[in-house]
Amino acid sequence: MTESEDFMKPKMTFRDTMRFTPYAYAKMLWMRDRGDTEVAGYATTATNDPLLVTDFRLVKQKCTGASFELDPDDLVDDVECTLDAGLAPWQTHNILCHTHPGNSASPSGMDEENFKNAFTAPDWAIMFIIAEGGEIYCRLKFNIGPGGTKNLKVSVDFGQEFKGSEHELWEREYQEKVSRAKTTFHMTGKESVSVNSFWLNKEFEAIVSNDNKDDFPAMPIEDDELEDLDCHWSFDGNVEYWDDQTGEWYLYDPIGKKWFVLDDNDDKATEVDMSKNKAAALVVKWADKYAHEWVSAMDSD
Repeated sequence: MTESEDFMKPKMTFRDTMRFTPYAYAKMLWMRDRGDTEVAGYATTATNDPLLVTDFRLVKQKCTGASFELDPDDLVDDVECTLDAGLAPWQTHNILCHTHPGNSASPSGMDEENFKNAFTAPDWAIMFIIAEGGEIYCRLKFNIGPGGTKNLKVSVDFGQEFKGSEHELWEREYQEKVSRAKTTFHMTGKESVSVNSFWLNKEFEAIVSNDNKDDFPAMPIEDDELEDLDCHWSFDGNVEYWDDQTGEWYLYDPIGKKWFVLDDNDDKATEVDMSKNKAAALVVKWADKYAHEWVSAMDSD
């Protein structure tokens, strides 16, 4: 194998911490706090260590407080530019980073679905989320062998050489790459994330009320049946529901109208079919009836 071929081959490490240089972390925080929407981009790992982030690059995107949509044409340009700069794809497009307004960095059901679909070709990929309040979520996914996932710790490595902040340069990059989407919820598939923000507005109530009417066959449901449900709104704008029969937590995404089952540690969600489950029908009705409570809570914050 030639040196060039070896360089292009994806590297892998099994350490448990992803490190940022001070420059890369400062830029990530600046982009997070620059506006009031989510912001997404790719981490650069410009050394032979795939878990040492040396930079953070934006791709053109349309954002809201609850979603981002990457421009596929600009993404292609970004790949070409990084290759021209002498970087291998594993150094530039295996770590997708995005921000969450609010305090929660926990991935939503749609985050999980997008991460599952977005990285099918690389040997490995990382989902990194940092919330406005400082909480961090970082998970490594393996696509080789039997596959698997691994939560990573995150640190800033002050032992690395680093340059100072470049706010003027970062501002130009932000202005060029980030624009606010016209709609509150813009769902696009692999490159977007929906309903994962702490900040939602009154469109949420209208969407829940209008979109859930035909989810299940009509059935008489009494108010006391809804009151007895063990469910609540999560920070991500989803309904979390505890099922006594199965002894498991479920998550219902009222925008995508999808169901997920959560594992014991609540760090992985798997999509499930609940179309024939009467309890699920009750949860959907609960979301419809109490959507205003979620909106009121968001308005009060």
